[in-house]
Amino acid sequence: MFISPSTLIDETLEKLELLSELLTDETGESAYRLPSRNHEARLCKEALLTVRVLLPKLKAIRCTSVATADFERGRCVNCEDV
Repeated sequence: MFISPSTLIDETLEKLELLSELLTDETGESAYRLPSRNHEARLCKEALLTVRVLLPKLKAIRCTSVATADFERGRCVNCEDV
């Protein structure tokens, strides 16, 4: 399977946006959970903050020559040797 940088970035953005929504829902509900779940809630919040930092950076690079470059053509993303 061959994939271009722009396709990879677009697919990653879609998945990270979905993850952001899921983590937002999870952290919103955490206020009503037992104290024993505080550690999980903190981990969700930290992951959400990380995703929120990464999303604008990926959106910005999507419009650059890095995303539109046609480098390493012939390299299979699922193969180590090609």
